[in-house]
Amino acid sequence: MKLNPEQDKAVKHFEGPMLIFAGAGSGKTRVITNRIIHLIKNKNIEPSKIVALSFTNKSSKELRERVRKMIPSKETKGLILSTFHSLGLNFLKKHIELLGYHLNFLLQTPSDTEGIILDLLKSKKIDTEEIQIPLIQSNISKVKNIGQEYFDIMQSSDNIHFLSTVEIYEDYNKVMKSMNSIDFDDLILLPIKILRENEEVKKSYHKKFNFFMVDEFQDTNKTQYELIKLLINKNNNLCVVGDDDQSIYGFRGSDVSLILNFEKDFKNAETIRLLQNYRSNDKILNAANSVIKNNSGRKEKTLWTEIISDELPKYVERLDEKDEAIFLADEIEYEMKKNHIEGSQISVLFRTNYQSRPIEEELRIRGIPYKLIGAYNFFDRKEVKDLIAYIRVVANHNDELALLRILNYPKRGIGQTSISKIGEKSFEKEIPVFQVLENLCHEQGYILDIKKNTASKIYEFLELIQKYRTEFFGSNKLTETLKKFIKDIGFEKEFSLEESNEKVIKARMLNLSEFINMMYYFESEWDEKQKPTLFDFLQRLSVLTLDEEPEKKERDERVQLMTMHLSKGLEFDVVFLIGLEEGIIPSSRTIDESNIVDEERRLFYVGMTRAKKRLVLTRAKERRKYGEMYSTESSRFISEISKEYLNDLNIQSPDSEFDFLKSLESLK
Repeated sequence: MKLNPEQDKAVKHFEGPMLIFAGAGSGKTRVITNRIIHLIKNKNIEPSKIVALSFTNKSSKELRERVRKMIPSKETKGLILSTFHSLGLNFLKKHIELLGYHLNFLLQTPSDTEGIILDLLKSKKIDTEEIQIPLIQSNISKVKNIGQEYFDIMQSSDNIHFLSTVEIYEDYNKVMKSMNSIDFDDLILLPIKILRENEEVKKSYHKKFNFFMVDEFQDTNKTQYELIKLLINKNNNLCVVGDDDQSIYGFRGSDVSLILNFEKDFKNAETIRLLQNYRSNDKILNAANSVIKNNSGRKEKTLWTEIISDELPKYVERLDEKDEAIFLADEIEYEMKKNHIEGSQISVLFRTNYQSRPIEEELRIRGIPYKLIGAYNFFDRKEVKDLIAYIRVVANHNDELALLRILNYPKRGIGQTSISKIGEKSFEKEIPVFQVLENLCHEQGYILDIKKNTASKIYEFLELIQKYRTEFFGSNKLTETLKKFIKDIGFEKEFSLEESNEKVIKARMLNLSEFINMMYYFESEWDEKQKPTLFDFLQRLSVLTLDEEPEKKERDERVQLMTMHLSKGLEFDVVFLIGLEEGIIPSSRTIDESNIVDEERRLFYVGMTRAKKRLVLTRAKERRKYGEMYSTESSRFISEISKEYLNDLNIQSPDSEFDFLKSLESLK
């Protein structure tokens, strides 16, 4: 497809800063791809001088595939198409020792840091029964991403979670460093610290890179933006692409003001607006435009399209959530049977996951295949987490969170009393738990008054860990070593003791089999000169857990169910936005905060602009909560849609599918 004039202008812009406002469905990925090709082929820029950043591995992979389709891979050697976190990880692999860490550091996931936070809270004698650890983790993350101003806000608050975070924040960072570990936010924060404190390192990157591109710039936070500004040289060759109307990740720390103020930061920046939408028809787009214009502080712009349709978006109110689900299933069946729309091109979008239950139930009853996106994660399965813990201990004996998780799993007769004694000795002597275990075996258990049999079991455990440390780091065949390790650990025997159902045992073993497959593909796709190590695999695993967006599979015929957040970047022929009620969208916690209501409106706008051909909006007049039925109020966003762009219906429950289809035909 030929570039339109604005796209062409963005592609051919050469030096200096550039801001591209890319509206929904305006072909921004095409622009980024063509711009990279233009720099390499027409401007003779070395690929290794170009860095293109996105926010997920999925979008980075998509960009890489598009580039490879347009230009041979040998001509893009050295080109960096990466996520922010992967860029930070590669930077730290080279320079983290400047901050006093050892090179083979570990990247701790949020589930790993829960134990650290809990121990710190207890050490400060904070009542942990009132504390929600995820809120503490979120606060720590926000301090690292927003900075001192957020810490000051917490300090002056009387909120128990804020004050508890302030109390443990410094100690949390010290403990992480003592374990030679970092968290996800450190992947951005620590490179910034190194670049600020080491002028030579900064100069080396100014020479190394000359062109930066950032996709989805509206989703950046202040820390990520600071990293980019430190990496770019005096030429300011920074191209950012985004849409303030699609900024929906404020809860993760993204700051829409960064894209709105970009022209103030770079006064000579060229600004280009991509306003032609290639996805949605004119009726859907006009309805979406009429909603988003109500946001304050946005850049004025109106998307347009050449795709003309006679069908207006529809708004339907049903009696309750069950009636809403019946209506949706009727509509979905109609689209699939009468209009021959594939299930994969039909999506049901909702604000929060709990709204999916009645829809799922109705689709199951009718035998309509569906896929619930984002509701279950492979890495959250117990056997997978246990195996990862074993690998982490093999890689780093000081990873105490992982060590304590597996010390008596599979059960080997090391009771909780013994484990508590081990932990107390570690604290008393200020030595790692692993060292306590080694000392205990050396002194036959007497130092902790532990039975000889228990000490013997600990000795066998340590032998297993040491054996596989030698094998993993002494062999280039990680996958083969992993197979033997899983067998020696004895997972299958433990599963048979825990489960009476053979199918469940088999399913859990298949999960471990999938993990082996993952390591195999990791090894086979490794493209660096040196063979990958166990540390490389663990770092890759940790980065992968950041991805929450759904993978799009070819020929998937299932109806797609997901939250509006997860729908970003996707498109479907038919979209149903459901549960459009005050308290759901906008959510009850945001109604009194206008700036957050703006973000909820952007979320609604994102949901609307996923639709290509047909958009249906629904609400239940009554909804159950904790078993009680209560009346609802239509979302304010419905009333913001200009009446000329909305077919406002109030269809009563049909007596039969035939009556429903007949009434639907009469409406078209």
